[in-house]
Amino acid sequence: MTVDPRKLPALPSALRTPPEWLVPSVVVVVLASLLWFSFGMGPGPGPQGSIGLGSQSTDGSGDSAGSHADTDDLDSGEDDEEREARAKDKGKQQRTDPPAVEPTSSTTSPALERSVRRFRAAQRRLAQQVNQQLERRTQAFSFRVATFNLLGDSHTGPGGNKPGFPDAGPRMDMAIAALRGSDVDVVGFQEMESSQFNMFSARAGEYSLYPGLAMGDKSVRFNIAWRSSVWQMVDAHTLSIPYAGGSRIEMPVVLLESIATGRRAWFANFHNPADTPRLGNNARWRAEAASIEISHLTALHQEQGIPVIATGDYNEREEIFCRFTAGGVFTAAAGGSSAGGCQPPSGMQVDWIFGSSGVDFDSYYVTGVGSASDHNMVNAGATLLATG
Repeated sequence: MTVDPRKLPALPSALRTPPEWLVPSVVVVVLASLLWFSFGMGPGPGPQGSIGLGSQSTDGSGDSAGSHADTDDLDSGEDDEEREARAKDKGKQQRTDPPAVEPTSSTTSPALERSVRRFRAAQRRLAQQVNQQLERRTQAFSFRVATFNLLGDSHTGPGGNKPGFPDAGPRMDMAIAALRGSDVDVVGFQEMESSQFNMFSARAGEYSLYPGLAMGDKSVRFNIAWRSSVWQMVDAHTLSIPYAGGSRIEMPVVLLESIATGRRAWFANFHNPADTPRLGNNARWRAEAASIEISHLTALHQEQGIPVIATGDYNEREEIFCRFTAGGVFTAAAGGSSAGGCQPPSGMQVDWIFGSSGVDFDSYYVTGVGSASDHNMVNAGATLLATG
């Protein structure tokens, strides 16, 4: 059924047009309701200790402070739109203000105290470990070093110039026995041909080597070997050295670190050319080679402050001793002196061990190896002196 609005009875004029006093009252009621529902429906603490609308003020004025403020707003003569905007601004500010965070007992909780104690204990342990490591790296460290010309495989094989010696296989066994018998920790080899390198690697697994076979058949002859349980390699490079006729060959320089103490030393190994009917006179190239070797190792020691030890078959006696020790940086494991002029040791070999300042030698031996080689094994005790 459809009702015609024109036929409805007329409302009293009092209801058709509300009195003016009623409008502000309705607005106040609506606003109060909105504020009530918008801010948590009454007093009470908000999240994390924040204070809700109508709660007790922090200045101790109580609930009446907020109530009086609202009343004052209504009595200030503002129109409805101004009051509504002001109420919205007040609500927005209260919603966006960061919640007040009061100190809690968690800052002094037993769990936090235990964490602090554990952290401080860990700091003490770390400091102790660092101090112990520094002490180890400054204390003296002793080991045994050797230089050993193995007599190349080609010299004793078919067509070689040393037919009276056994083949390289049995000679390598004798050479390894000599190293183990003298408890050698680092050795510089000369004339280690590729076949001999493979034999040594397979039969003396306690040693590591550089450069191995990585640089070809020429540089393999000058490998440096070290006992892997005593040393580890930190750095390495090669030095281009003139050999017979001035042809250049890369020879090794390796930085080793003591596993037990952290002490470091540079080791270099060289073979300077001999004078032979086949190779001719190579005095010029030996002098040039020695100059390059000594200059490089001296700079290495002075720039880094790390001890340097050089091994090798220098194919010289007095000449190479005087060259190496002239600058006052190097001494020879065999003895001798450079103070007040060059004074070589007695019983010199062509195989030498030199050490820079910071290295002390003792128990120097020239160890016979029988038919293992046409050279003896020269070896000595070496000590990296304490520092600091």
